[in-house]
Amino acid sequence: MIKVRYISMLIAVVMIYASLTACAKKEPVVDTQIEPVKIAVVSSFLPTAKLLANEFTTNTGIAVEFTNGSDEELVGMILEGGDYDVFMASDAEHPNALVEKTRAQGEGALVYAYGIAALYSKQWKVNWTAYQYLSSGQFTTLGVANPEDNRYGKAGIALLKNIDVYKNLENKIVYTDNEQVTLDQIQSRQIDAGFVAYSSLSDRSKRWAWIVPQKVYEPIEQGAVLITKDNINDSAKIWMGYLNSDSAKSIIQQSGYGVYGIHEDTAVSSSD
Repeated sequence: MIKVRYISMLIAVVMIYASLTACAKKEPVVDTQIEPVKIAVVSSFLPTAKLLANEFTTNTGIAVEFTNGSDEELVGMILEGGDYDVFMASDAEHPNALVEKTRAQGEGALVYAYGIAALYSKQWKVNWTAYQYLSSGQFTTLGVANPEDNRYGKAGIALLKNIDVYKNLENKIVYTDNEQVTLDQIQSRQIDAGFVAYSSLSDRSKRWAWIVPQKVYEPIEQGAVLITKDNINDSAKIWMGYLNSDSAKSIIQQSGYGVYGIHEDTAVSSSD
């Protein structure tokens, strides 16, 4: 688990940032005299990362450059000497692996978001709980990403066992490679329901999803680390500090993720 640590920044930088965030929203204007921050970000988080970058650049003048891909692809590029300042992963294991190889800094590492597991179906009825739906008998297939190596699939199995329906539904489970495949198969009506990442759903689709209670499964941490360099630029440090700000947390939360300190209770709501 990545241990959350707040980055120490210059008081002057903090004061400038605080004053800027108080200003009315405006289009980003890049200060070309400030070094940009280069971020390797997992593809699933890229849409949210772009929202964060828009606010960050608006408030600081610091440009943000993204390279996206899978965790494995990004780690490979970093180990091969790719020019990045920050790595934002979909888990905690890949950032930790870079820290162990001394290619990333343990100091300042943080969990910037928590993945939220949800049960999703186009057959949902208003006000149904997961137990009511899963016990309804109104579906024949239930998508679950391989729980051996997928945390959303593991969360789904944990819920089924927690509400004591796993044995009854075991013959209806269709195992998939990952939670995105599960979602695609639900959208194309190849399967009736399944466990997906809440953040991957559109606002309309979120209305037909039931949030798996956090207490049922282990937190799905998404970690960020500074890449080891001879001289870590101030822009990267300011970005890491921004990720821990209330403003950034609000954007992340609104995108369907949990955030540190409030993810367990108020990131999303669901029926009991």
